[in-house]
Amino acid sequence: MNAKTDPTNPEAAPPEERGSIAPSDTPLPGGGTGSAAREVAQVFGTRIGVYGIGILGQSLLAYLLLPAGRGEYAVCVAFGSLLGVLFPISVANGAQYYTVSGRIGLSRCLCGAVGVCLAGSVVAAIVALPLIHGGVALFRKADPASFQLALWLVPLIAVSSVAELQLAGLRRFAPLAVFLLLQSVTIVSGILVLVWTLDAGVNGALLALIAGYVVKLVCCIRDLRNKCGLRLELPSAMELRYIVGYGLRYHIAQVGNDVEPRVGVFVLGMLAGRADIGLFAAASTIMLRLGYLMSAVAPVLFPRVAKNPAKSMETIGRSLRLVCLTTAGTVAAFLAICEPVVRILLSEAFVPVVPLLWIMAPGIVAYAASNVLMSWFTGSGRPGIGSSALWLSLTVNITASLALYPTLGIRSVAWAITAGLFARGLFLAVMLHRTTGWSWRSLWLPRRNDASFLWSLACAMLTIGTRK
Repeated sequence: MNAKTDPTNPEAAPPEERGSIAPSDTPLPGGGTGSAAREVAQVFGTRIGVYGIGILGQSLLAYLLLPAGRGEYAVCVAFGSLLGVLFPISVANGAQYYTVSGRIGLSRCLCGAVGVCLAGSVVAAIVALPLIHGGVALFRKADPASFQLALWLVPLIAVSSVAELQLAGLRRFAPLAVFLLLQSVTIVSGILVLVWTLDAGVNGALLALIAGYVVKLVCCIRDLRNKCGLRLELPSAMELRYIVGYGLRYHIAQVGNDVEPRVGVFVLGMLAGRADIGLFAAASTIMLRLGYLMSAVAPVLFPRVAKNPAKSMETIGRSLRLVCLTTAGTVAAFLAICEPVVRILLSEAFVPVVPLLWIMAPGIVAYAASNVLMSWFTGSGRPGIGSSALWLSLTVNITASLALYPTLGIRSVAWAITAGLFARGLFLAVMLHRTTGWSWRSLWLPRRNDASFLWSLACAMLTIGTRK
């Protein structure tokens, strides 16, 4: 189908089709006058809090479950999370895009997306249950009851993603920050009660994670209802087709994005023991969350790109330069102290993860930059490019893992992650230059106003708690 007449492409759809979709019933809070530096500071501050609480949770899991139990938990979470992304066909992203771009109202976007997510969750359970009891090597790495418990993650991850992306798209970063922190606190509290006090083991840790998603979902829905006018309103068949269509075009990217950080767990789940899975899961969680922390600018970019892709290029370039610089510096500082940190936070049993941290470090810089680039492609209605990048990364990752494992063992999956993340970042950078015509120099050469924005961001971080 020609891209110019593709009814699922909102950027290319003819005017009469675009006009047939009702405008959003919810304006973007803050309009066009909101401070980008302040919003980045809000997101970054939130991620620091979530990362810190998350590290506490990882520490508790390491001490209480040890590497073998941590491996069981990692396999179950990876399984439930993958199903939670695979079967809802990324309608959360489609709903966010149409709300932010003003083509479909918030209520109709959210209600339609939630309906698709719940239907997909039912299908996921029907498909998953026979696999759990089918004798595949991966499902022998934990108790079947734990895998069944992880199935509750499927609807919770899918529906909470819909609500969270709506809040981010509407630039409700401050309340979303609180909800994400509450989720993290709930998970850690659940681990303390269920795993430490009640000795519920892996199942207790899974229940704590489930409780965290429930708390976040309830808070997000209440805020959307009370502050953004959310109500029960079903979309028309055509509106649902648009939402699902965007989701399908982005779905390959979304699945790849979810699988990529967990592909090492899946590969080791087929080839290695539970202890090796636990060691790798701990290392990859620490490093990938660090990259996620440093790319806090990405969700702030999305609504701006969706409103006007052409005028966002200067911001994209500045964000790329600053994210690469700050991520490289942060990773280098962490590596300098990583061994004693691992001994204290994760225990002596996890010291073998230190070489894995060093191997994955370069890929984390590429990962943070890729998140910025992805925000431009998804916001400008080109999710297919992001899909191609993620599946290229995934292919490189899986190929390298399988090829190197016989000789390098657990280190092979760390090298594979780095190779895949570099492949993704390079592909996105090349496609951005080809798509926009901007020179490499325009995007990557440091400019004088980079420092001024960094100063504005630092000031915003210092005053974030003193202004509304």
